[in-house]
Amino acid sequence: MKRAEAIVRKGERRRGFVPYWLRFMGEVDVDFLEAYERIYELTAVRKGALPPKFREMIVCAAVAIGGYGPGLKQHVRRAIELGATKEEMVEVFQSAYFHTGALTLVQGMIQLIDVLKEMESESATPASRRPRKRARDSARSRT
Repeated sequence: MKRAEAIVRKGERRRGFVPYWLRFMGEVDVDFLEAYERIYELTAVRKGALPPKFREMIVCAAVAIGGYGPGLKQHVRRAIELGATKEEMVEVFQSAYFHTGALTLVQGMIQLIDVLKEMESESATPASRRPRKRARDSARSRT
């Protein structure tokens, strides 16, 4: 279990959150968890030709196509935190929609709107009154 927890913590530092299903996977198959995290590192967060913001925007399009709302929400938040604008995010979902259908656009727009509202609410709340991220936050359904 120590090995699995170390892998999960490293992933959490990279992502800023822990998908609850990754923690469970580590309990069941730590070798697969380790391989999964290595692929994540090579595809999503390593330094390459694309800036991190663009990589995350691509991930948003892919997750929107798959229709996984909770995971998409976390990736939209991350893209915005990496510097993506709401206009850029709308274009991401519009571009994906053309090739994959209306549900991609709808799912992307819903999650973008939710994240923007949450971020606006967070910025209006004084830092001293904001709830700190806790284990329950990282246990929610995320990719």
